[in-house]
Amino acid sequence: MKITLNAAAKKLIDDKLAGQPGLLRLVYDTENCGCGMSGVPVLNIVSEPGPYDIPMDNEAYPFWIDKMQAVFFEEELSLKGEEATGTFRLDGPSQFYKSNIPLVDRR
Repeated sequence: MKITLNAAAKKLIDDKLAGQPGLLRLVYDTENCGCGMSGVPVLNIVSEPGPYDIPMDNEAYPFWIDKMQAVFFEEELSLKGEEATGTFRLDGPSQFYKSNIPLVDRR
């Protein structure tokens, strides 16, 4: 899998990392969504990958995703920063996933 970031996304991530170590996880969050097939994309900053995480190709940061959750996303993704709100928009080549995605620090 590959995730590409625009300049605004890189700036928002840099600001949130604040020079501290951390890696990014793309999560398909199903909590309070009704069932395991209904969920929303979430971005987390964590200290280490989860036990079933696999790396995502990215030119700027270490990105990870749980290999079981990867099926919910396309192989190539685009993450765009929305500077006015401090959130992100996630797109794939054939669909829009979500906007207003916060970056949650869980280190």
